[in-house]
Amino acid sequence: MQALRKIQSTDSDHISIKIPKSFMRRSLEIIVMPIGDSNSTQESSAAWPKDFFARTAGCFAGSPLVREEQGEYEVRGLALSTLFQF
Repeated sequence: MQALRKIQSTDSDHISIKIPKSFMRRSLEIIVMPIGDSNSTQESSAAWPKDFFARTAGCFAGSPLVREEQGEYEVRGLALSTLFQF
């Protein structure tokens, strides 16, 4: 898959993108999103806070974690791919 990425500053309410000839007469997906905006909800929620690991490393103060019994293995029917040779 061929992709085109362009970072461009804007001074108005429209942009123009020159596309390769191989993209002509084809359906294209165009995504426009701001970059470098620290107030962006998506960016701030996706990144770890600067001091997150320093504040949380070794902080579990409760009882030791215990892995509970997992129970019996459930036997299920055969998948279709095992019944038919593709």
